Amino acid sequence: MCGLAGIAVWDTTGEAETPGVKRMLDAMAHRGPDGSGLFSAEHVCMGTVRLAIVDPEGSDQPLSASGADVHLVFNGEIYNYRELRERLERRGHTFKTGGDGEVILAAYLEDPEHFAARLDGMFAFALWDGRRRRLLLGRDRCGIKPLYYWADRERVVFASEAKALLTDPAVPLAVNRDAIADYIAVRFPLPPGCAFDGVRKVAPGTLLEFGPGARSGRERPFHVLDVRGAPGPATATTLAEALRGAVETTGQPGPRLGLLLSGGLDSTTLTALGAGTAAAVDAYSVGYENATWQDETGYAREVARHVGAEHKVTVLGTADLLTCFLDTLWHLEEPIYTPVCLSTFAVTGLAARDYKSVLAGDGSDELLLGYSHMHRAQQEAALGRPWQQLYWDALGWLSPDDRKVLLDEDMAGRCEPAAAQSRAGFTDAVAGGTAPADAIREFETVKKLPEYHLLRVDRLSMAHSLEVRVPFLRNDVVAWALSHSAGDLMRGEPKQPLRDLARHMVPRHIVDRPKQKFSAPAASWLAGPLRPLALDLLHDGAGAEELGLSRTGLRRLATAFHDDPATTPDITWGVVLLLGWYRFVFERLGRTRAERQTDR
Repeated sequence: MCGLAGIAVWDTTGEAETPGVKRMLDAMAHRGPDGSGLFSAEHVCMGTVRLAIVDPEGSDQPLSASGADVHLVFNGEIYNYRELRERLERRGHTFKTGGDGEVILAAYLEDPEHFAARLDGMFAFALWDGRRRRLLLGRDRCGIKPLYYWADRERVVFASEAKALLTDPAVPLAVNRDAIADYIAVRFPLPPGCAFDGVRKVAPGTLLEFGPGARSGRERPFHVLDVRGAPGPATATTLAEALRGAVETTGQPGPRLGLLLSGGLDSTTLTALGAGTAAAVDAYSVGYENATWQDETGYAREVARHVGAEHKVTVLGTADLLTCFLDTLWHLEEPIYTPVCLSTFAVTGLAARDYKSVLAGDGSDELLLGYSHMHRAQQEAALGRPWQQLYWDALGWLSPDDRKVLLDEDMAGRCEPAAAQSRAGFTDAVAGGTAPADAIREFETVKKLPEYHLLRVDRLSMAHSLEVRVPFLRNDVVAWALSHSAGDLMRGEPKQPLRDLARHMVPRHIVDRPKQKFSAPAASWLAGPLRPLALDLLHDGAGAEELGLSRTGLRRLATAFHDDPATTPDITWGVVLLLGWYRFVFERLGRTRAERQTDR
């Protein structure tokens, strides 16, 4: 696990880029406190900061193939690396380390066109083939690990985090208005773009190839999830078999297993399975001061007690909330609408005291269609009623009337459902005859899961040098889920197969209680410890023009919030977070760049 960064150039020398790559690595030192390394050659310089988990005494990066001008920087874990290594050794390949990264190099040398499809893991990598003057950027098929890039005719700049990429003075620092519209319409910037104009993300399950003849990048999909095709074969015959195998082989090496336990069905099931496979289990939860309804630590405590796990809880309270909010904004990098980002930051900080890697339950709701808004839309479709708008409205946080008040004309137009659905590819999917359930699962799994859920988990855990692994997104579990049509999974109780599995391991009332999204008391935070900052941001309005916000609308919202903080907390949170992102992330990055220019 690490952070990677690099620069490829086509008409100059890579050695000259070394200071810039070092600067990018310094900007994300939190991703790799255990070491760092650089490789530079005629047309490339790339490096890593390392969080050593697999083969901690060896496998320092960058990795280079013996006898070939091929070099790798890599972030993540390859779970089937031992199996691949044995196969490659039979083919005559030799290995210097005991780690998983070297297997990627050997697999590439064996089959440069298809090697990535053989990898089962969560990963992002950059591979430089000096013989072909070819740079390959790759990302796992579910988008668990991030990889940003920017390219022009002369250079490609890439990094695990956007703020690292933006230390390069050639990369423009500008707001992407479409991404801000996406944040308003669906709560997160839609891929492949991000909140910073011109900066893009490598698509999940894709190799992006750069070279003198492909300076803007050529996409080579190697394993794109097909969630709306005909159900395919599953390696595992049951969900229990697939998930148990995933838990056994995904955890951090060692006798103890750490998990994030919210008290919901997904993390409860993983904790119970983990207790059956590991010698000891530690479960980590986050609670809230004054025990608001969003606090599920009581359920989590009961689950931990039932399976014999050691349970540790951090309570997010008034004293540390402002610092948590500002730290979360900075590490999140992009505006993401969900107050539980603060909760994720807090609970991963707790787990990082004991572990370098823990398990979490992300991915289940998307693959198994567990959210109520999905089922409501599907029920309308089954009755022959219009369903698209019902589903789309559930994704956003600003009503059409509120958009008229708070947004300028251009931004309001970008947030119109037709425009937002077109950017998301949702319009084409529905118009092309995709079944409603398939269209929903495609958006939730291919777009929302990697860039809304997994993005925040990666950034906020790695801020503490903690790797979060997700068993629900292991290849066998994904294959099992996709062997069942979305329509079939939407019949009956949400996530029925997972409930059936969990009922054999934990008390029935835990499994059968109504689904409660992982939530946080945003309204009380705004009315309490965040109120002075919220009012300051609303009155100041810095960035309003670039963000497409109406200053008149902001003044109205500030007045209403001042008079009664309980008024429209959902809207207030969304606007305050956006203004906070502009002040504490976008402007901070701008100041850092300006100071660096002055120091030259």
